[in-house]
Amino acid sequence: MGIREAMNRNSKLTAGIVGSVAVLATVFVVIQVYAGRKTFPSKSPEAFYSDDDGKSFFTDTDDRIAPFDHNGKQAVRASVFECCGKRYVGYLERYNADALKVKMAGKGTRETDINGREVKKPGGSTWVNARDLAKASKITDVQCPHGANATPEPVGP
Repeated sequence: MGIREAMNRNSKLTAGIVGSVAVLATVFVVIQVYAGRKTFPSKSPEAFYSDDDGKSFFTDTDDRIAPFDHNGKQAVRASVFECCGKRYVGYLERYNADALKVKMAGKGTRETDINGREVKKPGGSTWVNARDLAKASKITDVQCPHGANATPEPVGP
């Protein structure tokens, strides 16, 4: 007696086995699909900020409009880099007073973001409008500290 004859004689058993295999295959496919899907983050994305002119940095939600009050000090966004295993603030960013008022009122536009953003080196004395590319690019062109001959890499929180 061959397999075909045994299957024909026991049609209920055959249907059960085929059904079970189909269910297992479906479960396997569903598990594979769900394992590769992207999940929604459980909390807001973060960004780096500094309240001591870039000497140190901390993380907070990335929806903060800088400058803002942080423990009684003015905090601004910090662009953090890593070089030779050390993390440091490469430059600082904030909105000028006029742009800050507009952003805080919820009326900011792309123009506000472009024209109202300022950058500065940590420890520097002058904030430069980011639209002034000649000056701003000197600030945002980050080098490794202490003259290390390496390329700094931007890092995220």
